[in-house]
Amino acid sequence: MEIRGIFRNTLTVIILGWSTLAIGQQITIPSKLDSVNPAKDPVYLQYVQRLDSLYFAWQGNRLPIRFYQDTALAFVKNYSIPDTPDSVFIKRLAGIPSAIELTYNKQVRSYLDLYTKSRRKQVSIMLGLSDYYFPMIEAKLDSYGLPLELKYLPIIESALNPVAKSKAGAQGMWQFMLGTAKLYKLNVNSFIDERLDPERSTEVACRYLKELYGMFGDWHMVIAAYNCGPGNMKKAIQRAGGKRNYWDVFYYLPVETRGFVPAFIAATYIMNYSQDHGFIAVKPIMPIHSDTVLVRHELHLGQVSEVLGVDLAILQMLNPKYRRKILPAAGGPYDLRLPEEKISSFITYQDSIQSFKQGVYLAKNNMDKEPTRAGKSKTKTKVAEDSPANGETSITYIVKSGDNLGAISAKYKVTVNELKDWNGLKGTNLRIGQSLTVYAPKSSTDATGSTKAVAIAANEPKQVKETSTQIVEQPSAKTPAGPSDQFVLYTVRKGDNLWNIAQRYPGTSHEDIMKLNQMTGSKLQTGQILKIKRKEG
Repeated sequence: MEIRGIFRNTLTVIILGWSTLAIGQQITIPSKLDSVNPAKDPVYLQYVQRLDSLYFAWQGNRLPIRFYQDTALAFVKNYSIPDTPDSVFIKRLAGIPSAIELTYNKQVRSYLDLYTKSRRKQVSIMLGLSDYYFPMIEAKLDSYGLPLELKYLPIIESALNPVAKSKAGAQGMWQFMLGTAKLYKLNVNSFIDERLDPERSTEVACRYLKELYGMFGDWHMVIAAYNCGPGNMKKAIQRAGGKRNYWDVFYYLPVETRGFVPAFIAATYIMNYSQDHGFIAVKPIMPIHSDTVLVRHELHLGQVSEVLGVDLAILQMLNPKYRRKILPAAGGPYDLRLPEEKISSFITYQDSIQSFKQGVYLAKNNMDKEPTRAGKSKTKTKVAEDSPANGETSITYIVKSGDNLGAISAKYKVTVNELKDWNGLKGTNLRIGQSLTVYAPKSSTDATGSTKAVAIAANEPKQVKETSTQIVEQPSAKTPAGPSDQFVLYTVRKGDNLWNIAQRYPGTSHEDIMKLNQMTGSKLQTGQILKIKRKEG
């Protein structure tokens, strides 16, 4: 009977002077694997291609992560790379405290060379990301009683990219297929994909790994089964005559799985010995310390970004599961992760954040409005009106001789694309007398002189007209008897919040309004009168 599978031999390593590798320690090296040239192995080449694609994906649109990289990456690039002998790799692998066997062979060596030599920038970025993600992953693994070395598994799955996507459709740091995600109760819909949530997906990964270990009882087999699925692993065991060692079933596994364990061993090595190879961790531009708050109403990350002054890219990185940057209204409440120092401000001004620019960020498609890319909507019946809900003014602009979209957009501090979207323009050509709808911020119309700011409370409405702009502005408050030379008395209207009210009065902040009116919270009521201190100048 022909014996198939992988024949192994035992190499006894006896090297004097090694402190971490005992004399006579046996290192198992599969001989048949050593006859393969890993550099020409399609599995290896496929992994290299995936690592490169993940590296370039950092600057993509799904999660525009930025890094403090210039100095560090230049150092990594210019670092002189000495050749590392096999004996050093063997000694160092033996010196890593690990519940998972760290075998050394030519397959492993090929991935070690990949990490230490040709893909150094990628490793530097993963080192920086590990400072952020590893503490959380280790805590989850420890709670399930799993080896902490499994934290290196998402390095080979996704390069620690929480929105990584494979050609087969697996997504997230732990690369779950949709079917597996649904099986383990991960929430996936048009707005939310918990496969992209580092914490939720890590929780499910721990449960899955624990189940796989119960099936196979060997961590190499578990790591391979995580990639190809328990069904394919059981088939490989059956074809190998019942053998349950990874290197025995190596050639019976799907091709894309064969490099998984060697890559895992190499990742474990490089994360432990990066400094010995001249690596510097390239830090992502994101806060190490963050916390969550519960949100019970629909909210866009852009609203949070503008009001709290947090970079939208950072909010995306902290909350990658929100596919459209929106926390939906249905199915909540939902957790919102913020930089730790912004938690208190969010709680204090949550109502103001909720109502800030709702018409811009949370525009809905309905019978009366036509949604546009910019998030605003073009009303079919054009009406020039004030928009108190978002602090903007709807202006009907009449095109004059010499006008162009660039000049008009600069005048009202909007973009050319927004002008085109709001008016259904496919090109940039304009005609004299053409009407354009412009949703201009009040600050921009004040600056250009097309409208007048409400300086003091008035009892009568005022109308401001220009040759190019027609707008009606309603009174912002009713003034009761008493002096008005030091304060403005503002009547709260539907949709108002402290943030957009403060924007109407340059030099005034929402904190100023709260303090002057002795407010303990940010919630407002329609008809409420607020005292606002006039600013000189």
